[in-house]
Amino acid sequence: MQRAGLEVLAATDIHETAAKTYKENIGSECVTKDIRDLSPNEFFERGNFEPDEVDLVVGGPPCKGFSTAGPFDVDDPRNDLFRQYLEIVEEIQPDAILMENVKGILSMHDGAFKQQILEHTDELGYNTDYMRLNAANYGVPQLRERVFFIGYQNGEKVSRPEQSHTGSKQKRVTEYDADSDFKPYVTTKSAVNDLAFLGVGEESLEYKRDPETDYQERMRGDQSELYNHKAPNHSERIQERFAKFRPGESVDDVESRIGADKIKTKKHTIQKWDPEAPTNTVTTLPEDFIHYEQNRIPTVRELARIQSFPDWFEFKGPRTTGGKRRSTALPQYSQVGNAVPPLLAEALGREIRVTLLGEKKVAQS
Repeated sequence: MQRAGLEVLAATDIHETAAKTYKENIGSECVTKDIRDLSPNEFFERGNFEPDEVDLVVGGPPCKGFSTAGPFDVDDPRNDLFRQYLEIVEEIQPDAILMENVKGILSMHDGAFKQQILEHTDELGYNTDYMRLNAANYGVPQLRERVFFIGYQNGEKVSRPEQSHTGSKQKRVTEYDADSDFKPYVTTKSAVNDLAFLGVGEESLEYKRDPETDYQERMRGDQSELYNHKAPNHSERIQERFAKFRPGESVDDVESRIGADKIKTKKHTIQKWDPEAPTNTVTTLPEDFIHYEQNRIPTVRELARIQSFPDWFEFKGPRTTGGKRRSTALPQYSQVGNAVPPLLAEALGREIRVTLLGEKKVAQS
């Protein structure tokens, strides 16, 4: 939103580690509290802003109940957190609203949640529509589809942000029309190859390779210090297992090729990155991926690159946690996986900003 030219006044999140990361990098206040217990007035006071200062309210209610990556639970209490988001909207009455979720929200309960959002925002005076966007179409090296609800006061028409990239979602990016108005998808290798020097159990605070692509240069900017680039210390057994994967292969692929007795794992969501294609959706579980060059999982920094976080953005809190602690002390890996890719968010922010400014220009004329 900042890169789209918007000033961020305040935010709220239940996790202290996420709030610490937010305040460190964004600079505005992040109120740490369960939004179900946070009244609009308390949010305004602790966030140090007035409702009439707000043009846009952005929200990303937790999506565990909707996600096909986890249990598909109609009764998950987190499914109702979009209502708290709409309570804030109702109190502020901004010119525009933007809400993100996983695509499962469109079909869950036969579309009831989607319909509730559209009907409620209509009652609040917003012309709201939704769209499914793939992050790869906006320069993110990741085939990540998410749903965005956008609404405007005064009946302003909702429009999609202009696509910048294109490619194949089904195969490696090997063919591209040079006459196309779009750029080709950003591949995994072109996104993180300058970080691939790190071996198992190693850590680096400085770059060891020069940037090789425009994307790498864009993510680095003028950054000299390297943050969040520490590789797990896998056992020899784990490294040998990882070495059996070919680029782009999943556990099922490897088992079909060499036999299940040769791979010996109960986890079937592992996939080795294909260097010549965007990755699949980054999740909060880093062990879902194997690096294409090293026999290890990606570092926080590498996954942040795949999400399109610039290298100056430093993640705070523990690098990883296990079991129940993951839901209370949100680790760096989960913060990365939960995020909307910044390049996609920027495209949305620019589209909304242009629409709002267009309204004001017409009114002034």
